Amino acid sequence: MKQASNYIILGLFAIGGITIWLITGQATMLAFSLFVIIIASIIWWSELKNRKEPIPEETPTIDNLIEKYGQPDDIIVTDPTHAEEPQGAILVYHDTLVYDQMEIPKADIVDLTFNNAMIPYLPADYQVIITTKDKNQPLVRIHTGNDANWAQEVIVAIKRAYSNKGQSE
Repeated sequence: MKQASNYIILGLFAIGGITIWLITGQATMLAFSLFVIIIASIIWWSELKNRKEPIPEETPTIDNLIEKYGQPDDIIVTDPTHAEEPQGAILVYHDTLVYDQMEIPKADIVDLTFNNAMIPYLPADYQVIITTKDKNQPLVRIHTGNDANWAQEVIVAIKRAYSNKGQSE
């Protein structure tokens, strides 16, 4: 916005100089106006030429999480349409679940349930809700798509992973 206002100010100077030239007939005002227009054009051209395209940010994937946390004991797909994304799967480790780059210690899990978070006139949107002891994140909502049976299967898989928390593999 600051650069645009600079061009507006230069444009106003040029218009003012041309207006004074038209009213008074002074050639110095015409020269001043043309000088301002030429300088503004050179500055604009150099900025346009040196403008760099932003580098696209890499979208995190399950592979990125595996690199960060190590090889999981199991992977629970929560949303088949987003299975390669962090919000589409839960990585199961010995004492931790990792969902969407968030660690959920198995010992902190208090309850598991699912609900239909549907908005009227839209398809059903089921989500698994994990209640935890963590005061900063007491509820973890995991979207599972629009199939109630799939949401139930995700809960069964999480409970199976949760029940294996004390066993060594």
